[in-house]
Amino acid sequence: MKKRLVSAVLIAAMTMTGAGSLATVSAASSGEETVLTLWYWKNSIREELLEQVSEVFPGVKIQAELFAADDIEEKINTTIASGGELPDLLAMDDWIANLLQYEDEFVNLYDAPCNAAEIQDQYVEWKWKKAETVDGKLIALPMDVGPTCMFYNAALFEAAGLPTDPAEVAALMPTWEDAYAAAQQLQEATPDVKMFDFLGHIFVSTLGQQKQHMIDEEGNFIADQDHIRDAFMTAAAAKPYVYGGDTEWSPEWAAALNNGDVAAFVGAVWMKPEVQDAAPDTAGNWRVTAAPGGAGNVGGSGIGITKSCEDVETAYKVITWLTNKDNQVSSLDDLGLFPSLISALDDESLLYEEEFFGNQIVNEYFVKAAKEINDLYYPPNYSSYQSVFEQQLLLVQDQDKDPEQAFQDAVDEARGIYDLEYLF
Repeated sequence: MKKRLVSAVLIAAMTMTGAGSLATVSAASSGEETVLTLWYWKNSIREELLEQVSEVFPGVKIQAELFAADDIEEKINTTIASGGELPDLLAMDDWIANLLQYEDEFVNLYDAPCNAAEIQDQYVEWKWKKAETVDGKLIALPMDVGPTCMFYNAALFEAAGLPTDPAEVAALMPTWEDAYAAAQQLQEATPDVKMFDFLGHIFVSTLGQQKQHMIDEEGNFIADQDHIRDAFMTAAAAKPYVYGGDTEWSPEWAAALNNGDVAAFVGAVWMKPEVQDAAPDTAGNWRVTAAPGGAGNVGGSGIGITKSCEDVETAYKVITWLTNKDNQVSSLDDLGLFPSLISALDDESLLYEEEFFGNQIVNEYFVKAAKEINDLYYPPNYSSYQSVFEQQLLLVQDQDKDPEQAFQDAVDEARGIYDLEYLF
């Protein structure tokens, strides 16, 4: 029997007092003009594309409202909770998993006049399924993806006697066990250098390489099962080989990369500019190769049509144009948004040398990863469950907590979250 999630939005709605309806202009005709409202965050969609909509679709205008990336999900939740009106078009990040339970707020893109099944095979399958509800409705088209690979400092590898060629590094480190063996060699040869950054970052990778998360499609708690244990213990085993910390957004993380204290980390394709900003003194030294244990994904967005929209046919034409091959390729050039369309991934324009990475064609590895990612179901509120395990790994890393006890404590805390969220 499918478990029923107690909606965080519903809880918010029950506790809010005096909440008024949020007025939003829906798709409406004014003479010959159709106005489509849109919520998005900075750099999720190229502004030039939004401006071009009126040229490509005469009589259609996008009325866009820009949000900070950290604010838009809360805005959506608050609007649903208060009974307010969503915009016609809605951009959604990987937290789309939290919105699948509100399928009644969205147009099912499989239905006419959209008939999105006709273009399904044009996208990488795992990304398409992230916008599917458990009962088979589709609430968004994919825009971009965040495939993960291993970034490594080739100069540090060379100093430790490790191979530096990306293909040779991938052959040396196909599994995490192999990666830790290489880490031991590196640290014995260069004691001042750690192979990886921090345990939580490794756990994001090992978890993303699984075929299930912590709650399954039927709403069952599975965070105590072997696949989560394996992901956790694999990350915990990296303790001797990590520098420390708990985030890749700190000055300390940037300094560790720039000073040559950390030799490698697994990250998404959108980390390329972050590495360049963090470690300018190492320009030319970095390379990219396949991640130990296989490909994963972090981030990536989609765009859907809400039930507020009065002209679904026009709206669907607009979002299919916004996400077409040419626009996905240009969005990679301008914003670093990696394509979700197979034809865009296969476009030769993606294969260019990058000076910071020693003139390597790094996108070769990200394209390959994008096509190999597991179809991993992310449950609503998945980040809260994941965070519990990351916090326990931080205790393993910094306070020498026993990994077995840390795993059990994480399972118990995750179950507590689950019990509060699900009705039995």
